[in-house]
Amino acid sequence: MSLEAVSSTTQANPARRRDSVLWLSPRGVAVLFFVWLATRWIFDSLRNLVPDEAYYWIWSRHLQISYLDHPPVIAYLIRLGTLLLGNTELGVRCLAGVMTAGTVLILTLTARRIVPSARAASFVPLVLLLSPMVAVIGSIMTVDVPACFFQAGALCAALMIFSPFPSSGLRRAQSSRTPGEGESGRAGKYYWIAFGISLGLALDSKYTSILLGIAVLLALISCPEGRRQFRTPWPWLAALIAAAIFSPVLIWNAQHHWASFVFQLHHGTTGGDSSSFKNLLDYVGGQFAICTPVLLIICIAALIIYSRRKDNPPQVRILLFSAAAPLLFFAVSALRRRPEANWPMFAYFPAILLFACYLAEEWGRRRVFWAEVAIKIALMGTLIIHFPELIWKISPKIGSPQWDQLFGWRDLAEKQVDPLRIGSPVFAADYGYASELSFYLPGQPEVRPLPDPTRLTAFDYFGDQSPPENFPRLVLVRNIHPKGYDPVPPWPAIGLGYSYSDITVYDKLINGRQVRRSLIEVASRTSRANQP
Repeated sequence: MSLEAVSSTTQANPARRRDSVLWLSPRGVAVLFFVWLATRWIFDSLRNLVPDEAYYWIWSRHLQISYLDHPPVIAYLIRLGTLLLGNTELGVRCLAGVMTAGTVLILTLTARRIVPSARAASFVPLVLLLSPMVAVIGSIMTVDVPACFFQAGALCAALMIFSPFPSSGLRRAQSSRTPGEGESGRAGKYYWIAFGISLGLALDSKYTSILLGIAVLLALISCPEGRRQFRTPWPWLAALIAAAIFSPVLIWNAQHHWASFVFQLHHGTTGGDSSSFKNLLDYVGGQFAICTPVLLIICIAALIIYSRRKDNPPQVRILLFSAAAPLLFFAVSALRRRPEANWPMFAYFPAILLFACYLAEEWGRRRVFWAEVAIKIALMGTLIIHFPELIWKISPKIGSPQWDQLFGWRDLAEKQVDPLRIGSPVFAADYGYASELSFYLPGQPEVRPLPDPTRLTAFDYFGDQSPPENFPRLVLVRNIHPKGYDPVPPWPAIGLGYSYSDITVYDKLINGRQVRRSLIEVASRTSRANQP
């Protein structure tokens, strides 16, 4: 059944709009947006930065056209946030909430255009704003924040190319035009331009945004309406615009022997010694955790249902391919290494839109029931992830290691490391510790990580600085294994001409859970090392 053929009986009847918790009036949606954003900023102010956030904050102090780990948009956003609110946790994160709310708003407005039932369309903002995956990207300033925002814009533009204009406030215009005919010649060209701009900015945020471009391409090739688009100049212009916006990243890579592309390809496809079967199990388990079980199941069910239909309109095909492409790509990637749970996150946005379309086809008890259960479980998951300390009171063993990264960094820097500095530079064993100490030490000095042969260009924006062996006294900080593991070896990167003193093991415990275990040492050059 095409979207145009959905019966008018699925339109929201004012007398029955409140027969389900799925219905939320536009005013109610606006209130939910405001409450969601307020809670994000409160959370942002109360939690320490995670290592990746502190790392990107360092980028924001050394703006470049690209970086080893990722393209540059995240650095410019953090720079803007800190200009507004200072070098604080809220300054680093404030735009995460704004852009994630923008992502949900784009998807909400898109649902109101393509979903032929107002109450089915309201499922989209409800489940997104109450879900843990949106709460996470709205609170932690990572590259997923701008990537999801710009991908949502590109997805919306692609859908609007084939969506007739609404009439008299309805979700669908009652028109006899073939989808895409009038729109392509009039507003369609502007949607193609918007698609190119959005996709280019998404690529400047995260490389895997290319999967959305590939998905839209495959969706267009799969149907006659889509193939007709390639007879016009607009999709080709969109590709040129996206390439032009992405060109600074290409220039940076060309100047650095394509280091970023090589690094990310290696990071995403190799590493680890676990079996492919275990990686796939971990991948599936990660998706259940980040999407919540019922929401994941109904999203996959919507993909399966629509993939079996032969007469899907272009909008459905775009949603179907956009959701399936990242899920399948990272499933294949899991055959070589364990993907991180957040990597295919964007897939759930088109999948949720697709389920809303399915819900609109028949407002039946079973479909509504599972949609309501998905929302309630998502809300429970969101509440849980906000209060890990309460969970640890039940058992310190419960919870994700990612929770640990929100605690202990300020205490480590201010109470343990700072008293030992006495004018000496601080070096860390890895970029995470170096970034956190840079942010939380008084004065926010540049803390350098010791050289890592796998990341030679990661900190080249610092310029030439003295290596650690040029200093007579150093403060060295690194992560160590929990109690019971073998002792850590000496620091090989600074040579053997140093003696170590003031050795401190710092343990950060919260309700019995060890969230941080660090080794702090003062290295002083020995008299023998000073002799010619």
